[in-house]
Amino acid sequence: MKLVATHWKYLKYLIWFGLALIVAGITAGLVSGSWGIAPIALMIAGGVIVLAWLAMSGQAIGSFLGQRSTQAGTNAFIATIAMLVILGLVNFLGVRYDKRVDFTENQLFTLSPQSIEIVDRLQQPVKLWIFEAGTPNAQDRELLENFRRQNEQFSYEYVDPQAQPGLAQRFGVQSFGEVYLESGDRRKFVTTVNPQQRLSERSLTTALAQLNLDRQPKVYFLQGHGEKTLDGSGQESASQAIAQLGDENFVAEPLNLATSPKVPDDANVLVIAGPKRELLAAEVRALQDYLKRKSGLMLMLDPLTETGLNDLLESWGVELSNLVVLDPNGAVVAGSPTVAIVTQYGDHPITREFGNGISLFPIAQPLQITDTENEAEAPLLFTSEQTQAQAVEEGGQIQFDPNAPPQGPMVIGAALSRPISDNSTADENSADADRPPAEARVVVIGNSSFMADGLSDQQLNGDLFLNSVNWLSQEGDLTLSIRPRTAIDRRITLNAQQQAVLGIGSVLVLPLIGFGLAAIAWLRRR
Repeated sequence: MKLVATHWKYLKYLIWFGLALIVAGITAGLVSGSWGIAPIALMIAGGVIVLAWLAMSGQAIGSFLGQRSTQAGTNAFIATIAMLVILGLVNFLGVRYDKRVDFTENQLFTLSPQSIEIVDRLQQPVKLWIFEAGTPNAQDRELLENFRRQNEQFSYEYVDPQAQPGLAQRFGVQSFGEVYLESGDRRKFVTTVNPQQRLSERSLTTALAQLNLDRQPKVYFLQGHGEKTLDGSGQESASQAIAQLGDENFVAEPLNLATSPKVPDDANVLVIAGPKRELLAAEVRALQDYLKRKSGLMLMLDPLTETGLNDLLESWGVELSNLVVLDPNGAVVAGSPTVAIVTQYGDHPITREFGNGISLFPIAQPLQITDTENEAEAPLLFTSEQTQAQAVEEGGQIQFDPNAPPQGPMVIGAALSRPISDNSTADENSADADRPPAEARVVVIGNSSFMADGLSDQQLNGDLFLNSVNWLSQEGDLTLSIRPRTAIDRRITLNAQQQAVLGIGSVLVLPLIGFGLAAIAWLRRR
């Protein structure tokens, strides 16, 4: 008995060594992802030692297990092993199934639907090359990792042009920070990054969409009747919308049908944004001829304006009301009931991803949509149920009675399409049988100010305009989702008086309140 006790004095530590070898073998296998010789050997050695301990312990095991300290140690050991197993499973699942949750208000670290759709459609490897020296920017790396996680076909690499001059020469790099996309034998310049301008989701998404396009779609803006101009600034300019079109790979040019009474053959979309004077009869005929072929016409028409387009609109089943939408929500949000607030959208590719987002339309008119033969029509924009439609008085005044019965919801935007009847695009369609049949498409919105400077970047206004142009262009490689998000400025600007009050309150008032409460508690305890 004495010999057993002597052996047990040393042998009782042998099991811990064996268990340590088993745990080491399991850990090595899980971390490396390969159950090779080393992990198996460690587990076998640990198992042999544990078996030897059981065999050599003999009678000492019974008395050992019966001790209170042994039972407590066993419970602690089992709890430790269980915790290690749980942590191992959590880490294993975290590595195998990568799932991230974005709690930011505007989902800044989540790819937009447009980006996700474009990246998911990548069928062959696409690599982004960033020719930049030094440590990669953390914000850029986070954005690129989001793209890479979405599709394994996308990859990226940072390159120091000085360390790899041959690669930089192959891409024609002229300066540090240039970014290029490469897919097969096609390369495309994306942007140039620097400390002030980093890589954006918008630029990368647009470049991915354009990588396989052989040409830039062309958008013409009708001029000569007081329409929104392509340059300048203010409510009569569409320069911001033009810049957004450029980001989407469109080329925008002015068009005057009075001097050239035919829409150019290379026109993908023709935009008429808020004419203030009536179009000539020859110009209207040019528009009607344009809609007999593969075409896209966007009409943004304000109320109380005679445009000469009534006959053309009636042939498409659209009638202008020349009334003004009055919205009590506009009085609250924008300070005027003449601003229609839209949060309800039709089920159409232009607005399908808008959800309950907001768009604003100052001085908009309702539309009447009727069915016509061989035509598909879809309402896009609905006002709220509380809206009214009122006529403008002779003096230009609009009487808004908040107690008057509402007339909403009303339609202030619609998309229409019809198949073309000629064979002008037969060769184009035969070259790509996967494309949908060519159509003549029209988008009518009873307001033009929503895409003017100062409003095109508000809420979903810009997305509505860009999605409409994309749909009208009938370019299958372009998508119609919401554009990448931008951060919301939540900074608080304080004047000198507010700063003084805040400083005194935090440095003097709050400490005095704390000391006072402490004194009251001390006196009550005495």
